[in-house]
Amino acid sequence: MRLRIDLHVHSSKSEDGCSTIAEIAESARERGLDGFAITDHDAPLIYGEACELSDELQLVVLPGIEVSTASGHILILDPRRDFRKGIGLSEALNGALSDGSVVIIPHPTDPLSHGIGEKLAEDAAKSGAIIESLNASTLNRFNASAQKLAERLSVPAVGGSDAHIAKAVGDAYTVVDSKGVDAESVLIAIKKGLTAPEGRQTRKSTSLETIFKRAKRRINIK
Repeated sequence: MRLRIDLHVHSSKSEDGCSTIAEIAESARERGLDGFAITDHDAPLIYGEACELSDELQLVVLPGIEVSTASGHILILDPRRDFRKGIGLSEALNGALSDGSVVIIPHPTDPLSHGIGEKLAEDAAKSGAIIESLNASTLNRFNASAQKLAERLSVPAVGGSDAHIAKAVGDAYTVVDSKGVDAESVLIAIKKGLTAPEGRQTRKSTSLETIFKRAKRRINIK
């Protein structure tokens, strides 16, 4: 079955996230998604927690994290170890892959979003990482170069909103050809490369709202 899953979503557990998981789930339903991955910055959602949320929300919730490596950001779905902020890229990549986790290189060619760059992304893809070729928060030219990279290397490509506010969830997503509507089945399908990115860029008005809410949150935190 073809499931629509947003593989790159930030909740309020990220320093720059503005929405709760409940708000994200509500938006996901409104957008017709079957689920989403929570990939907060350096704050993992582990498998057991994701399964509990899936049961509670009646959506597929994938465990994940966006790791701030020394070379840029990577997404890890189903993280099974601790990944400290500033960890070496190779250490994070090799550790995650050896654990059987899914590694996605988000916005690889976008320096404005801490992309690791084309050369390191190419090396990572050759090791077994997947390329995020459609990111709703990234400029079109960077998505185009990421898509060309995935095509040149003949590696699976995925899409994600990179949403930091619930309203942006599902702007970009991944169609996953999964045998079941559960985290394990979806993760297996992603590992097999049964994926296709779809969606569009986040509207400027939504991006501006995100910036405003981030600023408001910083003031409240202080």
